[in-house]
Amino acid sequence: MSWDVIMIRTKTNNEAIDEIKSENIILFKQTEIACEIKKISARLGAVYNCDNLSWQNLDCNSWSIEFNVGEDAETESVMLLIRGGEPKEVFAMLEADLHTRLIDCSTGEFISPDKPTSFERWKVYRDKIVNGQ
Repeated sequence: MSWDVIMIRTKTNNEAIDEIKSENIILFKQTEIACEIKKISARLGAVYNCDNLSWQNLDCNSWSIEFNVGEDAETESVMLLIRGGEPKEVFAMLEADLHTRLIDCSTGEFISPDKPTSFERWKVYRDKIVNGQ
């Protein structure tokens, strides 16, 4: 069970979610994501696996992220499947290094460093499911 986040970037990175148009999206390259994951891994002492460019992984003691990049060499968005804790430091690096925005799939809102995400609510839900409650 994962908490899901979508990574996307546009020419301005200022549009509201419902105003994003395909012609304004800047594509991600599979290799670009792999390079970024390797950089983040080195900075945080995390473990990465980018052998399969369509499903790349970044893991540390407190969280794990699968990057569903897709089969094509370029894509409009990347799905992050997050397990364990909330990787806020990774979010900050992705936003800064790739000039990207992150969408919290539980709320449909952009993740902002100065506002809480839905992670804690999701974690309570996850714990109930895992514990059979």
